[in-house]
Amino acid sequence: MRGSFVVLPVATIALVLSAYITGGFSLVTEGFLNSISTFLRALPLLLAAFFMIGQLQVLVSGDTINNFLQRFSGFKGIILGALAGGLFPGPPYVYYPFLVSFKGGKLPFYLFLSFLSGKHVYDFARIPMEIGLIHPGIALLRNVITIPVPILMGLLARYIVPGKMDRFFENKGEE
Repeated sequence: MRGSFVVLPVATIALVLSAYITGGFSLVTEGFLNSISTFLRALPLLLAAFFMIGQLQVLVSGDTINNFLQRFSGFKGIILGALAGGLFPGPPYVYYPFLVSFKGGKLPFYLFLSFLSGKHVYDFARIPMEIGLIHPGIALLRNVITIPVPILMGLLARYIVPGKMDRFFENKGEE
């Protein structure tokens, strides 16, 4: 986490300097206005996501999450995690805080990975757009071909490198 606080400002300063050298102060101002516009568009989703996370933490105890994770661990949990990821709405700044909220429940890395890969590979909200813009046959083929990907990633994390990834995941949150 601390590395992000160093890398992000340094990258921002480098981009601002690059914009200034390329187009002067007007290009820097245009970039700043674009970032404000993006922030204002994302703000309602961010607020809704954090309110949802707060309500989940109040309504669902750590014991409930642990019981759920124990009951649906292994292969069943991987499939449910991948499907939940595909069904979960919103961009990364909505679902990453959602996942981090389960840290108290000690979410195993393989479930985290199957959820994330399910979100990125399945993302069921994208299917109508694919059908409309590309072709129904191509959309169907892409979805059928990619069905095993999140499940395989979860299985690899659970059975090929068990424990090692869990320790890596736990350390990332403690920086």
